[in-house]
Amino acid sequence: MTTEKRNSYGLFDAPVRNQEKEHITLSLADIERQLDAGAFAMSRNEAIAAGFLNPHEEPDTVIVSVQEAV
Repeated sequence: MTTEKRNSYGLFDAPVRNQEKEHITLSLADIERQLDAGAFAMSRNEAIAAGFLNPHEEPDTVIVSVQEAV
């Protein structure tokens, strides 16, 4: 029988999130394609007010660099 690491805190244990942020690069064309496909942008405060983010928790995020056309 294989033993897996079990949740020792019970059913309602919170997941441990990775503290490292992934760095990704998007071009302006990539962003435009995402917006055309239905993506939207809002500030953190707007997202909290709309109920998309919990103000007491850091969500999984990435750091985005925008690559300008050459």
